[in-house]
Amino acid sequence: MLDDAPPAKLAARAKWTYWRPEAEGVVELGTLHGRDVGLPTHFHDEHQITFVLAGRRRFVMGDGIVDLAAGQGALIPAGVPHSSVAEPNGVVCLNAYVPAGAYAVTAMLAEIARLRRSREISAHEFAAVIRAHRETDGLLAHPAPLHDHGRETVGTIAARMGMSREGFSRMFSRRSGMPPHAFQLASRLNHARRLLRAGDTIAAVAADTGFTDQSHFGRWFRRLFGVTPGRYRLG
Repeated sequence: MLDDAPPAKLAARAKWTYWRPEAEGVVELGTLHGRDVGLPTHFHDEHQITFVLAGRRRFVMGDGIVDLAAGQGALIPAGVPHSSVAEPNGVVCLNAYVPAGAYAVTAMLAEIARLRRSREISAHEFAAVIRAHRETDGLLAHPAPLHDHGRETVGTIAARMGMSREGFSRMFSRRSGMPPHAFQLASRLNHARRLLRAGDTIAAVAADTGFTDQSHFGRWFRRLFGVTPGRYRLG
């Protein structure tokens, strides 16, 4: 069951845990406990649904901040760059990563909050509420032609589009909210998540996604997702 942590423990730990439930329409679930929960700008190929169980969670998206208190949640759309802020007083929250598409978000979060007020909510129930509020399927369209997981250089892509490297980089940053190199890195790491979920070895994933070695891959993976590739792969 997903219960609140006592304040002392809440402030004393910082831990991401991911797992893949056998639930249709849910790619994976994750829990987060702790204070050192800031992550640099990244995005996901899936929608991220976050619900705060205790403490506070803040995300920076564009020029705005999504500020969530205990009992509140939000949906971060697939492909939308965002970062998160460290929380000095700690946070406990539950994340779900679900296929891109349309969801009745307001009703979904209200149902999760209602269940949470009455008793502890299980991961199975969390997934069931999400499925019940899924309205339509949809496909994620990246905001610019960098969908090859970083195999081409930014200069090559710019030249193919008849633009200078600098001009392309400015245009891309305006459209996507991230510089091209940062977007490519996040895209490669999202691809790595899919390969790890499929059971590929860490060494193979590092090579397939263009990292120089497992150590280089592991450092970037943990920086963006808060957990090592090995722990993520175990799910």
